[in-house]
Amino acid sequence: MLSEVADRAGLALDNATLYASQRDIAEGLQRSLLTAPPRLDHLDVVVRYEPAAEAAQVGGDWYDAFQQPAANAVTLVIGDVIGHDAKAAAAMGQVRTLLRGIAVTTEAGPAEVLHRVDTALATLRVDTMATALMARLEQTPAQRASGSATLRWSSAGHPPPVVVVDGEPRALWCGDPHPMLGLLTEATVASARGESSVELPPGSLLLLYTDGLVERRGEVLDTGLDRLCEALTELLAEDPDTEELCDRLMARMLPGWTEDDIALVAVRLLG
Repeated sequence: MLSEVADRAGLALDNATLYASQRDIAEGLQRSLLTAPPRLDHLDVVVRYEPAAEAAQVGGDWYDAFQQPAANAVTLVIGDVIGHDAKAAAAMGQVRTLLRGIAVTTEAGPAEVLHRVDTALATLRVDTMATALMARLEQTPAQRASGSATLRWSSAGHPPPVVVVDGEPRALWCGDPHPMLGLLTEATVASARGESSVELPPGSLLLLYTDGLVERRGEVLDTGLDRLCEALTELLAEDPDTEELCDRLMARMLPGWTEDDIALVAVRLLG
């Protein structure tokens, strides 16, 4: 009997060790794809990533931030591939790489880049679906001198960005909703995506996030957005820097047990 107990205990320990090793490799792979943001003199860009609960340490959420020099713009991307496993992380890597490569080589705006990603996914028959939001902060010489910027963004079924101007947070909803990436076929991908724009004054804060930050089971999205805006109002009243703001916002918004991984990008116009 003791021998049988020892054999079963050894098998359980082997399985636990193997699972932990695979989980750590998958999470390490995902984090290696989430590169550090660019350091800029006119923008403070801060990123955060929080994996899901222990049972699902890897998922499909990602962020990205990079410059498009020819357009004198900084591009910000937030996205979420369907699924919460190593397969979702691998698909995330494909979609992220496609989007980044198209944006850097074409210098195109948000709507055009998402449209080209649709075309690439359909042509290459990449079997995945993802929500994504691509935003671009552009500055004319006059805007650069004043510290303001023009924000252009396009959404593929993703929650809206939130902007804080003069201490007042609000969600930036697009016009007509557009489908997720990967839903269009080669026959339907010809339809262009929409794009919105707004001018942001110096000191504005822009927040991009994945749904795990605001969505809770049994709640509508508006409830989570209201909770996020309320948290931003209270936290910004204490005038923290962007790094501290992100840390405190994540701690406040996340429940003790998260079912979804979370990516976050915060950008402050320094003026």
